[in-house]
Amino acid sequence: MKKLLFTVLSALCILLMPAVQAAPTIDIGLVVSQYSAEVEAPAGFIITLPDGSREEYGVGKYFFSAGQGRIRLDKKTYPDGIVLTLQEPKEPAAKAASGKAPAVSKRPAAQRLLSVNKQECPGEIWIYTTDGGTDLTVVNRVSLETYVNSVLGPKSSPIWPDEAIKAQAVAVRSLAWYFKSRQGASLYAVRAMEPGSFYGGERTVNGNLAKVSAQTVGQVLYYDGAPAACYTSESSGGRTVSAAEALGRNIPYLPSVEDYDKDCPGFAWEKRIPVSTISRILNQLGHPIGKLTGYRLSAQDKPDERDRFASGRVRYISWQGETGSVTLTGREFADMLALSSNDFDVFLTEALPDKLDIPIENSAGIEIGRKEMPIDVKGPTEPVWKSTIPGFHFLTGSKDEMLLFRGKGIGTGLGLSKWGARGMADAAGDKAGYYRQILAHYYPGTYLTTVY
Repeated sequence: MKKLLFTVLSALCILLMPAVQAAPTIDIGLVVSQYSAEVEAPAGFIITLPDGSREEYGVGKYFFSAGQGRIRLDKKTYPDGIVLTLQEPKEPAAKAASGKAPAVSKRPAAQRLLSVNKQECPGEIWIYTTDGGTDLTVVNRVSLETYVNSVLGPKSSPIWPDEAIKAQAVAVRSLAWYFKSRQGASLYAVRAMEPGSFYGGERTVNGNLAKVSAQTVGQVLYYDGAPAACYTSESSGGRTVSAAEALGRNIPYLPSVEDYDKDCPGFAWEKRIPVSTISRILNQLGHPIGKLTGYRLSAQDKPDERDRFASGRVRYISWQGETGSVTLTGREFADMLALSSNDFDVFLTEALPDKLDIPIENSAGIEIGRKEMPIDVKGPTEPVWKSTIPGFHFLTGSKDEMLLFRGKGIGTGLGLSKWGARGMADAAGDKAGYYRQILAHYYPGTYLTTVY
């Protein structure tokens, strides 16, 4: 009797226990408003139509396109909003007369994923027509934790302190949760190429990082009762950028704070670019200003609010050519020349060789060989301004004219920087739960909560 009663009570306890909530899904825009997309299937897959009917396809490459509001695949067309999923592996059939069961593929699961434009994608692939039915938008729907682990891969290293990894995982999850809460009628919550949050599907998932991230499952930051937009960056160059500067709007929990990112290899950087190259790129991008004759940008030690932010980062830079002029934002210009950030100054230099060819002579003065020696000559310490017009710099137009860009940081500098999180964790030592202090430093006023 007692044994029966114990069994009944145990069963009731199990039934009354709160169910563990699974991670919600998030919709990621892989291909947005493009004419076509390539889907590669290493195993059979199923297309599910909006009415619930299904069609099976085998291994191969498939090219989807859009036209007149329909999704095209070979000679067939489908309605908007189809879903692609892999077929489940078939169970071994009953033993044949030989007594041997048919072989089952032992290919790893990661190699059986559908790929969209060469990117392996876990979860479901949703395809829609957009822009009046003339273009495609392809969405990858995955678990939010899968998304976090994919984005976390390029942002961290498994040999970094666990507390730094945890802080980054919470920041990535929080920003995704913020966008998900605001998705509304949009087809996706985030884009795969979201600045500072690159989603590479299965390719960028690191198993060791995922194990550390799992210790923060479901944890996100809130501010004043709403999800917090926890933007992140690579390295700010010593001080983060406020949301008022980076986004043009004030966000209380995204102020400018001290960063601890000096160990970042790109904390300080230099890049020399021929003036002729800048002229050519500007013209190719639709700014027909001809040969450059000058540019306008105040020096960082004497910033003008018309072209620099209070932080010293470039707000605008103007270029004058023989046939016109153009003004670009600092971010636009940095992206155009692949500069690490818009926190830079500009210096005029002469073109210098990267190396010298030095003859090697014996004791008799006879050349017996040659040796190449690299040259590393630093540019000037201050810009050279050649005009009484504040911030305007005339260019000589010589073919060897070079500009040296000297800057700090990598990326926008907004929010938690991955190298800063590492710096804080290194300084704190092996202190459990320290990731909370890291998050509080970069997102003051926010609080941690578990949403699933």
